[in-house]
Amino acid sequence: YTPFASHMDWAVARWAKLRGPGSTAVSELLSIPGLQDALGLSYKNSRELNQIIDTYLPAQRPRFHRGGSVLEGEIYDVYYRDILACIRALYGDPSFAPYLIFKPEKHF
Repeated sequence: YTPFASHMDWAVARWAKLRGPGSTAVSELLSIPGLQDALGLSYKNSRELNQIIDTYLPAQRPRFHRGGSVLEGEIYDVYYRDILACIRALYGDPSFAPYLIFKPEKHF
């Protein structure tokens, strides 16, 4: 279960990322006193979980980049990926082969 400490640690992380609610709800759940220790988790909020995933698990997809934008005095975070790296990742991953279409199709 590396980089996680145990099966429980991995299972909670998997649930949080694949089936769980938003990251704020996961952080609120993990902030319940004693829950992290009772479950033996190696992270105490969704930010720490994301750091473990980003640092120790191999990235098969291009990384997100973070930028800022100011609109009418409000600052907004903008997350984006390099489109060419995304295209390379799609065409380089054999699991997507059945879904890639190389010629026009008629859908009506």
